[in-house]
Amino acid sequence: MRNVARVVMTVLLIVVLGSGFRWLYLNRAQFMNTESALPAASEIASLWETTLADHAGKTYALSQFKGKPLILNFWATWCEPCRDEMPEISELASQHPEIAVLGLAIDEAAAVHEFVESTPVSYPLLIAENEGMPLAEVLGNNKGVLPYTVIISAQGEVTNIFFGRVNRQMLQKALNL
Repeated sequence: MRNVARVVMTVLLIVVLGSGFRWLYLNRAQFMNTESALPAASEIASLWETTLADHAGKTYALSQFKGKPLILNFWATWCEPCRDEMPEISELASQHPEIAVLGLAIDEAAAVHEFVESTPVSYPLLIAENEGMPLAEVLGNNKGVLPYTVIISAQGEVTNIFFGRVNRQMLQKALNL
């Protein structure tokens, strides 16, 4: 009887610890201090010169989003935290059309096309492929982390960066919504 109780306690401990580590992993972005890593507006000039296509081939000049708040979310189809955060980002994009939201896929077009068929979102998913990580680095991602989210003000200044999964509350707070 004591062995059964010991096994049950061990299993419960493993489940609790595993759940705790999973929660910390998925919410690690809110514990990271990123204030010192914000790039200056002059450092992100190349962003506005970038043109990318979505999975259907429609091209977007990122300069068309100048003058309004912009959320850039770098992601990949193989990245579980990236996929997990998309419904909340999509909901925020739907409810706040005054904010531009773009997903920049560090992925092949075929993978993104397949993903979009099974997981529709309300904002454009652009194919950044090999351009994506260098662009993320210019925007402050010195860790090479995905997902990586950048908030740029209407004045063209990076106001917030998030390493790892974001949630709606984090974005609302960053955007003063």
